[in-house]
Order: sequence, then structure tokens, then C-alpha cells
Amino acid sequence: MSYIRKIIRRNKSGEIKVYYAEVESVRVGGKVIQRHIRSLGTNPSAPTNFPIEDVQFSYLAVRLMQGDLTPNEVFDMLEGMGHPVTRDSLERIGINFDFGKKTFCIYLFYLKNSKKSPTDAPSVKKDSTSKEQTKE
Repeated sequence: MSYIRKIIRRNKSGEIKVYYAEVESVRVGGKVIQRHIRSLGTNPSAPTNFPIEDVQFSYLAVRLMQGDLTPNEVFDMLEGMGHPVTRDSLERIGINFDFGKKTFCIYLFYLKNSKKSPTDAPSVKKDSTSKEQTKE
């Protein structure tokens, strides 16, 4: 059974930062150890990485390769899967496959120090004349 662990880190300037992780306790060789399941970032109620199913992974990968997936569509997809998300300015998305467990995860990377409203995520589309993405 997994639970949320609070991790306190101090950066170089002495500022304290609190992170959260989902962990589980398992017995290995007569000792109890904590096994890391996933990072939850600085807000456990709105984590930045999510496990996804094979079908959802393939849909997401195809839409990303086509270049027609917006941040709002990513948020809607995750909420439809039952995962809480912070609707902030999304900078990048990462896809991870664990070969040992045969599981997929996606990671959301938000803009640092975003001044935008948490409900106002810009949609992104590809410009037909160039390969760069433009914000609408």
C-alpha cells in the first residue's frame, strides 16, 4: 500500500523547499525499505507526473507527433482519466517508459514564475509555413 511522503530540501541559498513523493514500504532481506513510486512535485493534490495506459499513451504520442495537441487538451485528457491537474502555462511534456515494470508515465513541466491565471493555459498550434509552434 502506498502513501505520500513529505521531503524537505534546502537549496544553496538556504531556502527550504518541500517536495512530495508517493512511496511504499516493502520488506527486503528482513529489513523494511521505502520504494519510490513517483514524484508529486511541490503540491501533492496536483502532481506533475501521471501513470497512463497503453491506449492513452499511443493516442498522446500520435497527437504530439502530429503537432496538433494543445495544453488544454492534455489537461482535459488527464482530468478525464481521473488525475487532478494544475491548469497553468505548460512548457513541456515528457513521456517515460519503464522497461522493468512495462509502464508508461507522462511528466508535465510548467513555466517557472508564471504570471498567468491558473485557468488560462495558452493553446499551441503549428504554423503551416514553419516548423515552429506559435501561441494563439
